[in-house]
Amino acid sequence: MGDEQTMTFYTYHYLNTSQGNWQYARIIVLSILALIFMIFLIHYLRNRLDVKYKDLSIIVGTLLLLILAMQYDDFSSMQSATKQTGQITTVVKESAARLKISPSRVSINSTSQNANLMIKTPKGFYRIDYNSDGTQFVLEKVALHDPNNVTVKGES
Repeated sequence: MGDEQTMTFYTYHYLNTSQGNWQYARIIVLSILALIFMIFLIHYLRNRLDVKYKDLSIIVGTLLLLILAMQYDDFSSMQSATKQTGQITTVVKESAARLKISPSRVSINSTSQNANLMIKTPKGFYRIDYNSDGTQFVLEKVALHDPNNVTVKGES
């Protein structure tokens, strides 16, 4: 008995919602920090003799700048991931249209564009075979060795 690996598929809904949630959380954290910074700064400007607000403004401002620097660093990788997820969802929609089923009933085995894409549908498993320049693809029905060893993320 060898080690069996589970093949993971991702639903259309999972692909559409997975990227957005983390981005919204980052925006909320940055907004809260910016608001706190503004409150401390206003308190300091009103009471110039009370240095605790100045110190708190400096601490929160530094934290805000640090988080903004990390955001800037992650920006290009987030853009790339969002673009790849968009490409994958397009493949799911086109595959569903060719098989005449709803995209919500199609799952794909990757969150990024690669050469070994497979989809899981109620009609079976299909391998996506791209042409040489990667602009078009055909669906080839395949039989998995162990179709029970499949997990689907985003399935309700």
